[in-house]
Amino acid sequence: MIAKRKTTTKQTWRLAVLLLTAFTWTAESGSNESGNAAPENRATHAIRIVDQYGRQVLSGKRDVGSEIFDVTVGPLENEFTFVPDTVNISVGDTVRWTWESDFHSVTSGTSCIEDGQFCSPDNMHCEAGTLNDTGFVYEFTFTQPGMYQYFCALHCFAGMTGVVNVLPAVRPLPKPRPRPTPGRAHRHALYRCHARALVTPRDRPKVDRLLRRKRSDWQIGA
Repeated sequence: MIAKRKTTTKQTWRLAVLLLTAFTWTAESGSNESGNAAPENRATHAIRIVDQYGRQVLSGKRDVGSEIFDVTVGPLENEFTFVPDTVNISVGDTVRWTWESDFHSVTSGTSCIEDGQFCSPDNMHCEAGTLNDTGFVYEFTFTQPGMYQYFCALHCFAGMTGVVNVLPAVRPLPKPRPRPTPGRAHRHALYRCHARALVTPRDRPKVDRLLRRKRSDWQIGA
């Protein structure tokens, strides 16, 4: 009876060890599969930044080959001006404003009313009239022809305004194609036509023989 009980106890212990080993192996296998699993690919969408009117904000990158036109904002000798106050550029060119005094803005619009086309510092919330100080630099690239007026939000009523005239891009004229130089065969055909037109039908065979002899001379000379 005691031997049978010991045998049963050993069998139970072995079964428990087998179950524990199987459980441990399964857990490790699942952990490895989770660690080796490829990361889930999630579709990402490009961020689109818009202004207060829902229009996409420009990237700020200038076109290759475009020109930069500098304007001074509030020069020390006359702080309530843009110098020059009028610039003439072409489509694709950039105007760069540099602050030489404090409390100024570049805000597009007329009669001191902003129109939201562009404004410092970042073309957003133009109605706020954000002011910047000495050393600040703001750029804007004009992609459409037209006349663009702007002002300083704080000093507009003191006459601090400016204009950017954007002209259409000039397209280069196409180069004329050179006319091909007529070859000897072409010249011979012309001579034959002119010669046959100048003689009577009876004399045309003679002209043809003369032109054939002349053509042979040209070929030998070539």
